[in-house]
Amino acid sequence: MNMKDFNLDVEPKIKSGFQIPENYFEQFESKMLNQLPKNESKVVSLFHRKQIWISSIAALLLVMIAIPVYQSMNKNNAIEVTTLENYLVSEYSTYDIIDKLSTEDINALENDLTLNDDAVESYLLETQNIDYYLNQ
Repeated sequence: MNMKDFNLDVEPKIKSGFQIPENYFEQFESKMLNQLPKNESKVVSLFHRKQIWISSIAALLLVMIAIPVYQSMNKNNAIEVTTLENYLVSEYSTYDIIDKLSTEDINALENDLTLNDDAVESYLLETQNIDYYLNQ
């Protein structure tokens, strides 16, 4: 298959179906600017800025007052663990606590109380009355 040599300079030109008017690009910019809406610059009043500053200072003062109040309330409401343990030991016996627990609570406690073999062994080695545990 032979291809025919093609030379653009020799071939007749095809006339385009599109034409642009004379001085179109020179007039385009001015026409476009005339069609755009005129934007006026906004005026920011000083009163609005002053209001923002006052609001910011008020919020800062509120936070500065609220944090110490919140922390003091938090400290007063917190019960120490040792205080709670001492109260339970002095006021309730083991049987009283067991009576208040449901079967599901007791089962959950038994599942959570898995003993580590190393911990049991070290406890038994440190305990003076190991004979008591071995004889029971």
